[in-house]
Amino acid sequence: MKSARIKGILFCLATISFVQCTRRNEEDLKSICFESEILPVIQANCTNAGCHDATTAADGYDFTTYRGIMRAVKPGNGKGSKIIKVMLDNDDNDRMPPPPAAPMSRDFIDLMIQWIDRGAANVAGCADATNCDTSDVSYTKDIQPVLQNYCVSCHSVSAPSGGVVLNTYQGVKTVADNGRLVGSVFHLPGFYAMPPSGIKLPDCELKKIRSWVNKGAPNN
Repeated sequence: MKSARIKGILFCLATISFVQCTRRNEEDLKSICFESEILPVIQANCTNAGCHDATTAADGYDFTTYRGIMRAVKPGNGKGSKIIKVMLDNDDNDRMPPPPAAPMSRDFIDLMIQWIDRGAANVAGCADATNCDTSDVSYTKDIQPVLQNYCVSCHSVSAPSGGVVLNTYQGVKTVADNGRLVGSVFHLPGFYAMPPSGIKLPDCELKKIRSWVNKGAPNN
């Protein structure tokens, strides 16, 4: 009887441990949100007209959806996935986005590798703008990374589309002061909607940009 009771206790402990481990693994997979952290950046940099949009689908790839992106992804193998290989390619003829567009940021590429290595889950419904802290927005910490991910491929010193440069503080300050930054990212009437894919930046990023501009666009 005593032996059976001990076995029962051990079984329960093992079961609890397994469940906890499974839950931890699930949380690890969900820690990178495809909907808010991966998809919008891919859409902003890769789905402009004539590229990997739904109409053109260059080279057979439509990157406007999870399903389309997964055609260039090997779940569990980030660096072996085609979408990562072309982002890291040093050959200007093969790199994506192609020159004169600036390369994708290394921070985003590393994030995407982590997402793929963890299984490339289609995690959605995780963007929560209600918890967006705009009380202490910093150009270096909050604004520059957003512009790097969404805008610099078309608006750098080497590729100043529309005469707009967004990979220097002075360039960003100029469009912040004249209203073009807020007008474009908020898709206001009379401004060119940015990113040109037509998809707005996530709500929290928009709130931070507006807060920063309203405070005088400081170089902080």
